[in-house]
Amino acid sequence: MRRRWSAIAADSARSRSRGHALPLAMALALLALAAGAACSRDGRADAQGKAGQGKQARIAITTATVAAREVPRSVEVIGTLLPFEEVVLTNDHPGTVEAVRVDLGDRVEPGQLLLRLDDREARLALAQADANLLAAERALARARAGAEAALATIARNGAAMEEARLNRKRFEDLFAEGAVSASQQDTARTQHDMASASVRWAEAQAESDAQAVQTASAAVEQTRPALDLARKRLADIEIRSPMKGAVKQRLVSAGDGIREKTPLLVVVTTDPLKLQGTVPERFAPEVHVGQPVQVTLEAYPGRAFRGKVSRVSPSVDPQNRTLALEAVLENPDGRLKPGFFARGHVLARTDRAVPFVPEAALYTFVGITKVFAVSGETVQERQVETGERLEGWVEIRRGVTPGEVVATANLGALFDGAQVTVTAAAGAGEARR
Repeated sequence: MRRRWSAIAADSARSRSRGHALPLAMALALLALAAGAACSRDGRADAQGKAGQGKQARIAITTATVAAREVPRSVEVIGTLLPFEEVVLTNDHPGTVEAVRVDLGDRVEPGQLLLRLDDREARLALAQADANLLAAERALARARAGAEAALATIARNGAAMEEARLNRKRFEDLFAEGAVSASQQDTARTQHDMASASVRWAEAQAESDAQAVQTASAAVEQTRPALDLARKRLADIEIRSPMKGAVKQRLVSAGDGIREKTPLLVVVTTDPLKLQGTVPERFAPEVHVGQPVQVTLEAYPGRAFRGKVSRVSPSVDPQNRTLALEAVLENPDGRLKPGFFARGHVLARTDRAVPFVPEAALYTFVGITKVFAVSGETVQERQVETGERLEGWVEIRRGVTPGEVVATANLGALFDGAQVTVTAAAGAGEARR
C-alpha cells in the first residue's frame, strides 16, 4: 500500500514537472479512491487468507434491533390566519351619523345596535307615505260606493223599463181594437223608449264606476309599497350587527354626512378563524376535507393549535403550481388574531411498522449510506435509503425490516461477510424509547 502511495505521489510530481499539474481536488480524490481500493483489496486478501487458515480475527461490535414505529405523514401548509367572516356595514340612504355605539376591538352580538343615523327625514317620508295611502284608500271607498249606486240605478231603471214595455204593449193592443187613440199609443211608445234609454245610461255609468274602482284600487296598491319602503328607510337608520364578532374598523364619527353605500364599520368573526394557505402540487392527492391540521405561529413559539381542513380548491394554480386550501381553527379565548403568519401540517396518513435504526448504525462513505445486518457470527453489508430522524433514530425506507439486528460500533472495520463478536445489544424496547 505504501508503494502505491509512493507511486501516485511520484506520478503527480512528474506531471507537475512536465507542466501538466493535476488540480489539488482531483489529486486528493484519486488518492482517496486508490487508498480505499487498496485497503479493500488488502482487507479482503487478509480475510481470505485468514479464513483459509481458519484463524480469522473477529471484530467486536455492539448491536441494536431494527424497531417498528408508527410515523404520521404530514403535508406542510404555509398561509395566513383570516376571519371566518368579514362584513363591511354600509347605509342604504344618504344621511347624517347621529351616534356610533361601538369602537375598535369591541365585541358585538347578532342584532346589536352599532350605529344610528338622523331619523327626521325618514320619519317625514313615512308620514307622507302613510297619508298618501289613507287618501288612496278613501278614494277607493268612494269609487266602490259610486259603483254600488250605479248598480242600484240600473235595477230601478230596469224595472221602470219593464213596466213601460208592458204598458206600451197594452196600448198597442187597445189601439188595434180602436179603444185608444193614436196619440195615446205614441205616448206609451215614447215612455218605453225613455225607460230603455235610462237603463242604457245607468249601465254606462256603472261601467264607468267599475273602472273608477279599478283605478282607485291600483292607486292603493301603488301607495302601499311606498309606505313599506318608508318604513324600511326608517328602520335602516339603525345599523345592527349581522353576526357575533368584533369591530375591526370604525370608519365614521357622529355628525358625518354620508352618501348611500358608504362604508361605516367592519365587523369580523374571530371564533372560529380560518387558515388560508397553499400546498405544493405534488401533495394535492393527499389533502382532503376533514383532515386534522396542526398550526404553529411565530407569535406563540413552541405551541401548536389544532384545526381541520374545511375547503380544498378543485384546481391547481398553473402559475405557481400550488393547491389552495382552508382550515378552521377554534379560537374561543380570542388569543389568535387574524393576519398572523401561520405554518400548518396536514396529517395525510399514518404509516405503520416503519423500520428505524439508531444513528450509530449508519455508515456513510462518498454519499452512500449503508448498515451491517448481523446474521449469526457474520455481518451483511446493505445499502439503505433513509427518511425522517426522530430522537436519535433514523427511518429506513429501503434496506432493512423491523426485527433484524444491525451493528452499531466498529462500522469502519466491517465488510460484507466479516466475522464479528457481539459485546452488547440493544433490544427493540430500547429502540422505541
